[in-house]
Amino acid sequence: MTAPALQELILVGLYPTVLCAVIGTDIARRVIPNLLVAALLLGFAAMALVAPLPDLSLRLLVAGAVTALGFSLFSQGLVGAGDVKLAGALMLWLDPVQLPLFALFAGLIGGGLSLALAVRLQRRAAGGPAAAPVEASLPYAVALAGAGLLLHPYSSLMLGA
Repeated sequence: MTAPALQELILVGLYPTVLCAVIGTDIARRVIPNLLVAALLLGFAAMALVAPLPDLSLRLLVAGAVTALGFSLFSQGLVGAGDVKLAGALMLWLDPVQLPLFALFAGLIGGGLSLALAVRLQRRAAGGPAAAPVEASLPYAVALAGAGLLLHPYSSLMLGA
């Protein structure tokens, strides 16, 4: 397999597939499997070997900073460890300048999820149509992966492929 073909397979095959799997498992079980985060990390490592990135050190720095900040929030019980690992891995795939947009999109999607969850819990409490038990935790990996999918087409990885 040629380097450009491998790069394209990773960019348009692996990355979106893994993020869709993350969304599915987080909705179904409120779990982000380490295997999926590892797939993102290994896929990025393969990308960096196939097509050297001029901003690799900055990507690593931003990913490390996001992960460190995330684990400080995790230590306070504010976010889950899986969400932290996912956010750090996603920062490798997105351009460092996309960090503010990533935070904005994840926040907007997370806000929509929060609103939907609040409505379901309110209906459940009122004995309305939501008869099935409702998980009270927020599947925030949906917001993180959604933001990653929204920004991916505009990253330098995709534009340079």
